[in-house]
Amino acid sequence: MELAITKLAIICFFVTGLSHIFQPRVWAQLFMEMRSKGEAGSFLNALLHFPLGVLIVSFHNVWYGIPIVLTLIGWGLVLKSLIYFIFPGHGMYMLGRVSIERSWEFIVAGFFSIGISGLLLFSLLSK
Repeated sequence: MELAITKLAIICFFVTGLSHIFQPRVWAQLFMEMRSKGEAGSFLNALLHFPLGVLIVSFHNVWYGIPIVLTLIGWGLVLKSLIYFIFPGHGMYMLGRVSIERSWEFIVAGFFSIGISGLLLFSLLSK
């Protein structure tokens, strides 16, 4: 199952990363729309990140080598979701940072996401 989760993460991070690079304004609009929903928007943001995080944590519990990166990302996604579920005011604060003028930050995140995807692919192919 660990191999399947790694493949899932590679695809998710690559596709999402490309989307962040090519459509940063749409991502900004999405998060601004979430913010307009009030504290329910914080829940929506948590729901966006929780499924992948819980899949990684449940089926990819690897604490050595390059694969530890995916395990840590999984725990990070679960923790982020927990914070946004328990403290929706904090989620609103974070959503408040998003703007069209700062949409370039999604491009940076996109390159980071593709980099993680590449690192995981390298780890997979070097086994």
